[in-house]
Amino acid sequence: MKLNPKRLLKKALLRSSALRVTARFCPRAAVILSYHSVVEEPQCTDHILGISRARASFEDHMQTLARRFSPVTVRDVADFASSGRKLPPRAVAVTFDDGFADNCEVALPILDRYGIPATFYIMVDGVANGRLPWYCRLRYAINTTKKREWVDSNANRAYGLISPPERKAALTAVWEIGARLTGNIQQQFIGAVEQSLEIEPVSAPHGFMMTWDQVRSLKKAGHTIGGHTVSHPNLAQVSEREAQLEITECKKKLEMEIGEPIEHFSYPHPALNPQWSKRTLEITREAGFKSAALTTCGPVRAGDEPLALKRIYTPADLDQFTWNLEATFLGRSV
Repeated sequence: MKLNPKRLLKKALLRSSALRVTARFCPRAAVILSYHSVVEEPQCTDHILGISRARASFEDHMQTLARRFSPVTVRDVADFASSGRKLPPRAVAVTFDDGFADNCEVALPILDRYGIPATFYIMVDGVANGRLPWYCRLRYAINTTKKREWVDSNANRAYGLISPPERKAALTAVWEIGARLTGNIQQQFIGAVEQSLEIEPVSAPHGFMMTWDQVRSLKKAGHTIGGHTVSHPNLAQVSEREAQLEITECKKKLEMEIGEPIEHFSYPHPALNPQWSKRTLEITREAGFKSAALTTCGPVRAGDEPLALKRIYTPADLDQFTWNLEATFLGRSV
């Protein structure tokens, strides 16, 4: 097999101290990692979730964090951004979006084994009703239907569903519609797509989402619970009133269930750009959130807006994962 020179160079740099030494000459930074789901075999649920990490891969990530970096909380990072509060060198915070049950069942024992705190951003509708995020339901519908096309009646356009590229294009189209919808209207749209594709919805008995008891168990284990809206729209793509309801009602419901203030938030980014705006930032501030995490990649530095904290994605490959962390500390976007 032909060796990849670029990959070999990355491996050599990771095994040396060059990147760590170079980072000492860069402005102090923290990194926030973004996860969604951790399962034994991601390929078994890829047609539904498409965002899972394998348990073994996740454990490798956490072992690396514990050995080579300094795990901290999102609160620590937010305080560093807002006031320059001192952080340990190479500070990294772990976060999860949505509220999948495997966070509690699979990821939690690994986090606790390595003493790593995490923040779990909860989509309220998913936990309250056992309902998969709408983008997962659409992924399942498009990937499993036997129909040969999906018709967007509003745009009077048909999308083929025969080849993988056609299904990908159709999925992008339905996601872009769903990202602009909230609440009952969003559910009606998802239901209409499922019906037109002759797909039975993936429902609560499948156990994909946490229960409130599981959410509370995460808090009891010393981890942080945050908000992730009620129904997972793109907040920059809905009306101001809808954005306000999604943010404030999410916080209110979580506080009622958890029994303490919910101070941290993350923006859903199911489709479309941008994912946030100056107005949504002000809504999170007015609601009482002390931090809000984006899906925009990059490091967090002192002086950054705590209500617009950057995060980075987490590739399965351990070398690439470590490279992304090291590169982010150097100020590179990955």
